[in-house]
Amino acid sequence: MVDIARVRCPQGSFHHGDAENLTFESGQFEAVVCSLGILHFPNPEKAIAESFRVLKPGGRYAFTCWTPPTRNPFMALILGSVQTYGSMDVNLPSGPPLFRFGDRTECEMVLSAQGFTQVSVTELPIKWTFSTPEDVMPKIVVSSARLGSMLAMQTDEQRRNIENAIIEGASKYVTENGVEIPASVILAVGNKT
Repeated sequence: MVDIARVRCPQGSFHHGDAENLTFESGQFEAVVCSLGILHFPNPEKAIAESFRVLKPGGRYAFTCWTPPTRNPFMALILGSVQTYGSMDVNLPSGPPLFRFGDRTECEMVLSAQGFTQVSVTELPIKWTFSTPEDVMPKIVVSSARLGSMLAMQTDEQRRNIENAIIEGASKYVTENGVEIPASVILAVGNKT
């Protein structure tokens, strides 16, 4: 992803790093953004505290995270297929519960506890788009850290059954532009005063 970013934005500066232990000086940035990454950190509070530390006074921090399946048809399709035909009990990388930050109150509490003020939390609709229903599972396996790992760790038979269920479910979302499966994310924003 960093290599692709360097090609697409050659004027940018890109670094590999640990979000829970940033190598940047305190008060260096006007904004810090974490897009769909917060649920991958073993200690998200530490990553949020580090983001707060590297922000200048007046800086803003924002993260996005998936909403739970009850409000997210895409997650309902994928996880429902795994629950029905596979196993949710696989050895995923350490991290918080998958939908911990899909809760408005949790986001407000965690950001406030790390010192952020004027916290706002908004649910945003998005769409996962695919060319065909058959493209859904292979693309998730290669593009989503925890969901991809969960799907890849199933037995061959489970994977076939899950994929068939995903194809059947995705077929309900076929449009003239391909497959468009609705989903939603939480956008949580806080200011450093």
